[in-house]
Amino acid sequence: MEQRRHGHGLGPRGNEAALIAALKAGDEKAFRRVVAANQASLLAFARTFLRDVSLAEEAVQETWLALISGISRFEERSALKSWLFSVLANIARTKARRNGRTISFTDAGYNDPGVDADRFAGDGSWLSPPGTWSKINPERILGDRQLLDHALAELEQLPPNQRAVVTLRDVEGLSSEETCAILELSEGNQRILLHRGRTRIRAAIEKPFAEELSAK
Repeated sequence: MEQRRHGHGLGPRGNEAALIAALKAGDEKAFRRVVAANQASLLAFARTFLRDVSLAEEAVQETWLALISGISRFEERSALKSWLFSVLANIARTKARRNGRTISFTDAGYNDPGVDADRFAGDGSWLSPPGTWSKINPERILGDRQLLDHALAELEQLPPNQRAVVTLRDVEGLSSEETCAILELSEGNQRILLHRGRTRIRAAIEKPFAEELSAK
């Protein structure tokens, strides 16, 4: 999947430092900028923990309040985006527990159907692409909106623990270290959840191409 939103978040570190300074100075435009860039992403992530949309929206709203009240103490030891997701995870996790819902990140999906490990590089990218892809025009793969729609639809169907990891790593572009810290899970489990989630999404991506070729 790996369609990361580097251009839609908080920007390069130099720009982020200026943005944080503006936020600490109480710049309302800067705050609105951060909200506009991250509201949809935070809401999607909150729904990993909370099925109820209204509770997820409430968790995001509390995250923005935490930003307003806590930005003056923000020491920039992490990226602001990572900090926002961490705050939201804690808030959403607490709300989920109150509503009798927990997500196990220790159940890493060892019994899920997978693909051969030698088809992946260490970062999860393909070493050997799916066989049907070799018969498809590369521009067709890279520019197909249907491809992205299939990937996003399958992301929504992943188990919550896999969806959370894939969302942070491949959609939001966070590092494995940031993801482990936000979700409070080990590097080993993070790697397995990421692999399983990517496997299912890539299987869904490959399917329409296989069907297209078989129809020819």
